[in-house]
Amino acid sequence: MNKKNSNYFLKYFDPINIILLLFIIVTALFMYNINQINKKIKNFNLYYNNIIKLKILNNEFNSFITTKATLTNYDSLISKMEATQELIEIINKEEFYRNFGESLKISIETLNGQWEKKVENIERFKSVNASIVGSINYILSLSSNVKKDYMLYNVDDILTIDDAINSIFKLFVNDKNIDEKSIKDEITELENLSLKYGVKDIDFLTKRVNSLLRDLKKINKIEEDYLSFDLKIVLDSLEKELDETNQKNIKNQQSLTFLLFSSSTILLLIFIYVYVKSLRTKDELIAFRYAVENSYNAIVLTDKNRLIKYVNEAFEKSTGYTKKEAIGQNPRILKSGKLPREFYDNMNEILNRKEKWTGDFINKNKDGEIYYENASITPIIIDNDLKGYLAIKLNISDYVKEKQKVEFLAYHDSLTLLLNRRALQRDIVEILKESNKYNKKFAILFIDLDGFKFINDGLGHDIGDIILKEIAYRFSNTLSQEDKAYRLGGDEFAIIIKYNDEKKIEESAKNLIDKVNEKIVINKHSLHLGCSIGISKYPADGEDYSTLMKHSDTAMYKAKQNGKNRYEFYTKDLSNIVSKRFEIEQALSIGLNNDEFYVVY
Repeated sequence: MNKKNSNYFLKYFDPINIILLLFIIVTALFMYNINQINKKIKNFNLYYNNIIKLKILNNEFNSFITTKATLTNYDSLISKMEATQELIEIINKEEFYRNFGESLKISIETLNGQWEKKVENIERFKSVNASIVGSINYILSLSSNVKKDYMLYNVDDILTIDDAINSIFKLFVNDKNIDEKSIKDEITELENLSLKYGVKDIDFLTKRVNSLLRDLKKINKIEEDYLSFDLKIVLDSLEKELDETNQKNIKNQQSLTFLLFSSSTILLLIFIYVYVKSLRTKDELIAFRYAVENSYNAIVLTDKNRLIKYVNEAFEKSTGYTKKEAIGQNPRILKSGKLPREFYDNMNEILNRKEKWTGDFINKNKDGEIYYENASITPIIIDNDLKGYLAIKLNISDYVKEKQKVEFLAYHDSLTLLLNRRALQRDIVEILKESNKYNKKFAILFIDLDGFKFINDGLGHDIGDIILKEIAYRFSNTLSQEDKAYRLGGDEFAIIIKYNDEKKIEESAKNLIDKVNEKIVINKHSLHLGCSIGISKYPADGEDYSTLMKHSDTAMYKAKQNGKNRYEFYTKDLSNIVSKRFEIEQALSIGLNNDEFYVVY
């Protein structure tokens, strides 16, 4: 099984099930192997007994060949030959080679070849032997008649016939002491008797004896060919090879059986160990699950397609979605639209690399309310295969809101909610960078209210605070969207105006004065105020925050000197008019008097 398939297999089994399965497989193999050993022993006994049977049959065939001139039951012989052929065919089957190997094939082929020759010789032997037996019986009967009819008183002639027949019998039984020349001499004497008597019976007897002599030579040659090779040698060799192969197979099978038994024992011990360990792990997982369920952090588990598989109770509280509603959904159901697309693209790029991502979300709950989360999303990777993602999220809405509040107060005036002096300095630094880069222009309007101190001292600070809020409101509604108003302290304001044409500065200054001049009614008091505005321009009147502020302050004092409730641009001839109060403010970093404002366009 390749690695890929192995991983696929392991998806559906925990370790304890895998070990149990392996134990069952190994135990089954062990039992199968035991059965194979018994089967091999049974097969060996079968084939071994067949070889013994072949040896017995071979001995019977040898006995048949060496026993001549007898009345043999050829039906029994044929049955034994058929039995021999069947036994050889059983040994020559593929099953035999599967059990004992191809190495025995040569011996089996040798056995087949020699058996075919044996069969051929046996068939020839049967034919010739039958002819000989018939000839002998006929010769004996004929010689007896010849001796009785023609040689009753010729003892020498009778002995001549008997000696010839006796020599033939010796040749038949393959007597080693017989001399072939003497046989020929005796046959010659027998032929002389035929001439002597001139009787057809003696002549026919002589011919039959000569014919028998030829058959005897033929059958002896057949016997010699038959005995020139012995099946017993082949069968002995085959028996030995079979036994050696069987011993080797049994030994290998026993070794495999011992290995499987040892493996199953080890797997059983491992199974017991893992099972006991899994019980402890189960307790730990239960405790872990309890901790997850009761965690203050929202925990979300998704599959590899990022569809929610699990959420805890904290998630339900944060989002308003129940587990049933959330499972199967994509976490994008919480998307508020407050974050740019680049944020999510960056997050997905990191997660697609199977790396951990951390960051802050601006989400919305089921009721559409915005909330903030600090999140950590970790890919779950097992055996180099992505299984899903684990997200742990902390609701930081209170922290973010508090932080926003602190940041707001840090850069806004607590009374009018306009931007403050710190925000003015920050924004001018940013505007200077932008103006330098894109060659843009802007102006700072320094505003101080005329008559505010008299009203504030006469009617009280509560009335004064209401007036400052109203003036701040009017400034905010008078300015264009790209211009900003700031309260510097007391009744001092500043406004930044971005412009291309100076006419915009003058129009803005006039509109601001007009708005301030409008009547203010508080508690039946009809109040009127004015304002003096000093204007410095970038880059004509300065290229840094301090210079521009000082010059706008100088221009504002010029406006007060020229009658108040008006605006003045900074000019170089005003450079010798230095505001002592501005220098003190710069040195001590405190606000100006209560009747001064800055306005920035």
